Order: sequence, then C-alpha cells, then structure tokens
Amino acid sequence: MTTPDASSFLDAKSPLLPRLLQAAKNRIWYCRELRVYRYPLDHTPPLPLPTIFRRNCLDDLKHYERSSKEQQPPDAYRTMAVERRAQGFHLYTFVEGARLLHYGWLIERQARGEDGWVDQVYFPPPDTAVLFDHFTHPLARGRGLYFQAMCRLLHDAWEVAHARQAYVTVFGSNGPSRHVIEKVGFQHEGSMFKERRMVWSRRYAVSAGGAFRTALL
Repeated sequence: MTTPDASSFLDAKSPLLPRLLQAAKNRIWYCRELRVYRYPLDHTPPLPLPTIFRRNCLDDLKHYERSSKEQQPPDAYRTMAVERRAQGFHLYTFVEGARLLHYGWLIERQARGEDGWVDQVYFPPPDTAVLFDHFTHPLARGRGLYFQAMCRLLHDAWEVAHARQAYVTVFGSNGPSRHVIEKVGFQHEGSMFKERRMVWSRRYAVSAGGAFRTALL
C-alpha cells in the first residue's frame, strides 16, 4: 500500500481544499460582530398575536432533529431544555407533521448577557426580558415563523413577564435574522466586536447612540 504525499491533499481540483483554507482562515483572520437590539415595552406591542406556538411543552422536543451543525444532538438539547425550564426560562414550539419546525426561548428577567464568540458581556437595564435561541427548520424557512415567534414572545414579555423592554442579539453576518428583528421593531442598541489577525486580536464595543454597558470576559 502506498502513502499519499502532501501534494495529493493540495490538488487544486479537489473541492476539499477551499473548505480547508476557509476553515483555517476563519480561525486566524476574522471580524465578528454581535449586534444587540432593544424593543421598548411601554404598552402592548402593536404586533400580531400568533396562536400556533405552544408554551413550555417539553414533550414537543421529542420531534427535535439536528438539521444544522450549529445545533446540539437531540438528547443533549432535550437535557439542556429541562435545565432551562428549571431556571424559569420559557420554551416556545411549533410542531407540524410530527416535525419541530420552530423553537425559541424567553427569559423573563436578565441583568447580564454574555457571549463566548466575542468574549464580552452586556448589561441590559432593569426589568429586561431576553429572547434567544430561535431556530427554524430548513424545510419551513420562508414561512415567516421567526417573525411570528418574535411577535408572540414580545406579547408574553409584556403580558406575562411584565418586562419594561426586551433584548435580542444576532451576529452581524446573519442578514435574514437581522431583517426580521428590525422588521418587528427592535432598535439597534450597540455592537460587540472581536477581531483577529493571525496572532493579534482585540475586543471592543460600539454604542448605536445611547447607553450601552459592556465588559470584557
């Protein structure tokens, strides 16, 4: 049996090479932006109130399937969901045809939100609800489920959690999610950045105009 030399792995015709080069670049040369958005809850949100989502139905997660590499394996996610519910977090699910098409979470109160991808933490004002960990199954994208979920969670943030504002975060590179968040009416509060150029890196935050409290992890 012969052993392939290095040149065989660097064949320009191989589709693997561009992926390997991009993966290496993503580790040593990047600029990540995590955008923080705020929705004021001075009154009932002037948004539709969808009724397709079930609240705190952990049994719906039996239909959870991993359809993206960013998602956790089913058993791990279901275990984490039980832990989140024990902390008082609220789960929202939409199941159709024995398939979990969308899920998302609501925290009634959060005074600190941190993210390991940018190694920073932000501090929302008192009485803040947080919307996070939304995912739409690839087979259901384009149906407006994320928009409907955001509307439902904002109504519950006002009526159930009695929050004064709601926060949500999204990576700057995620154009479709940013579009929905801004369509709902969230206002850009500020962004946290992490840049890396080979061995050099820096982290910083930029306000969108108002108070935006952050710190490095």
